Amino acid sequence: MQALFLPVVALSFAVAPVVGQNFGGRRGDRVRHSIYSAIGIGSVMMLLLTIIAQFSSAAMIRAFSNDWAVIAFGSDYLKIVSFNFIAAGIAFTTSSAFQGIGNTLPPLISSMTRLVLFALPAYLVSLHPGFQIRHVWYLSVGSIIFQACLNLLLLRRELQHKLSQSFMGEIGAPGSVVPS
Repeated sequence: MQALFLPVVALSFAVAPVVGQNFGGRRGDRVRHSIYSAIGIGSVMMLLLTIIAQFSSAAMIRAFSNDWAVIAFGSDYLKIVSFNFIAAGIAFTTSSAFQGIGNTLPPLISSMTRLVLFALPAYLVSLHPGFQIRHVWYLSVGSIIFQACLNLLLLRRELQHKLSQSFMGEIGAPGSVVPS
């Protein structure tokens, strides 16, 4: 499944330097445009992958096994976790945008929050009779959606602060140290 994420990971790797160069050049309009464009492009890519996973999951699993039980299990997995593809793309892209503007603490906090919101409930759910692995898959979807939303909110706040006229005026010449 990780191979499905390669296009959006490659896109997110490009976001940090593009955003950083435009931020350093005091081009707030380009910073915003770069971020929103990358989120849009990544979301479209991940939507297409979600659709493929929803309608071709069995065929994807058949490439690795002919066992009916494996195909059914893997197909269920892909159908459920594909609902986190768009959110994962947003989380990757926004994390890179934070790198570009020089503040990696917010995505670190959102990642830690996602891990807690996933791991603790997954452990607790696993203790109950009738536990099924699909419960963990649903928790994964919920936690990554939460992380993507949190990243978007934190990025919005960060952009309002760092792209404000007063903050941009505090930035020295391009290449100088940027205040936090």
